Amino acid sequence: MINLIAIFIGGGIGALLRLYLLGALNSAPAINVLIINAIGCCAMGALFAFFSNKGPLFSLFSIGVLGSFTTMSAFTNNSLEIYLSGKYLNAILYSLSMVIICIMANIIGYAAIKKILG
Repeated sequence: MINLIAIFIGGGIGALLRLYLLGALNSAPAINVLIINAIGCCAMGALFAFFSNKGPLFSLFSIGVLGSFTTMSAFTNNSLEIYLSGKYLNAILYSLSMVIICIMANIIGYAAIKKILG
């Protein structure tokens, strides 16, 4: 039950952080989503490295905060909008860059925390 509460609270926090950051960023919507997803993936890698116990705190931050902070639905919607505008190569490049950048950000977050923790 404590995991469910942690995820619920974290989800609200992550959604509010996302809303704030979307308003603070001054880029195209697709770029904003890319930035948010990269930040979230980096943070997820860091969390995975930091928490040896995958208990309620891990659930709060990973599933709750980061689960609502990042979003695959916005990414796929942006890809579709670019594609439907006839910019087929841009849609492919955007989709590939999102996946590659977010995987690399996850690795960087993980490696940074592992290095800090020794």
